Amino acid sequence: MRILSNQQTADLLGLDEIIAAVEAAMISYEDNTSTIPKRMHIDHGDNTLLCMPSFTNDFFATKLVSVVPGNKEKGLPVTNGAMLLNDTSTGMPLALLNAARLTALRTGAVGAIGARYTTPDSIDSIGLIGLGIQGMHQAVFACSIRPIKKIYVLKRGEEKHRQFIDFLHSYHSQIEIIPCSTPEELLKKTTVIIAATTSGIPVFNANRETMYGKHFYSIGSYKPSMQELPDEVYAAAGYLVIDSDFARTEVGDIINPIRNGLIVSENVFTIGKLITGARKININHTTVFKSAGMALFDLFVAKALYKAAIKKNIGTDIEI
Repeated sequence: MRILSNQQTADLLGLDEIIAAVEAAMISYEDNTSTIPKRMHIDHGDNTLLCMPSFTNDFFATKLVSVVPGNKEKGLPVTNGAMLLNDTSTGMPLALLNAARLTALRTGAVGAIGARYTTPDSIDSIGLIGLGIQGMHQAVFACSIRPIKKIYVLKRGEEKHRQFIDFLHSYHSQIEIIPCSTPEELLKKTTVIIAATTSGIPVFNANRETMYGKHFYSIGSYKPSMQELPDEVYAAAGYLVIDSDFARTEVGDIINPIRNGLIVSENVFTIGKLITGARKININHTTVFKSAGMALFDLFVAKALYKAAIKKNIGTDIEI
């Protein structure tokens, strides 16, 4: 079995290769050429354990992820875990990967695909609320598929801000990063807003009129009790693009807009339908994309990482 470290997982593939792997997973999901059991979601106090299996004809994978919000105060990652990749025909374990890094990479790619299909090609700035690992990767991947020149960020501390700058500039050194003191200030300066937080309530105040023509992404909410974007966003959009149908019952950013009559259920659809052409949207109108995550994204990226590791002879082989 091949073990890949955190850094090896981060370095093996280019951003474009990771995006291509995730987009292939989205198409596989639409074509029903894979099997994705419902993920197990276990709460223990404020902490959460997620167990996410998925299967294709050649590989299957199981990701175990812990989400511990209290780690933020301890200077530790909020999300941790492990990913096991197996051969479908034999069941033999092939690779063990750092699930936190894998999650950050594939979620960044999911956000980039969301931007690719729900924003104009010409957008040159984004706004980011949340400068953690997920926020960092959202920004890096967004800049790889759009000609971004400026990123407006909600500044919540000097250390986090500096870490974000260093991380982003390690990929895109030419991009200007502009701090904002409030979410509302950020909203006024750009048309693309990415929320990548662990907040259970909307991360900014809004009125419907100021939402028109803007593009919103909710990355952080992962429970029915959590809603990262305000109702006004959904009311302005009238429809919602999601990364998988599983998310319909898992997160408040989908459950609440439907229950409150802001969006009808028929106007909530997967981004795979935009990729395949089954649905179309007006990208000059208000758009909303919600990512809740799906095990199949992890499987396709893990498969690409494993093949690259074998080809480049990266990682450590062990007998188990």
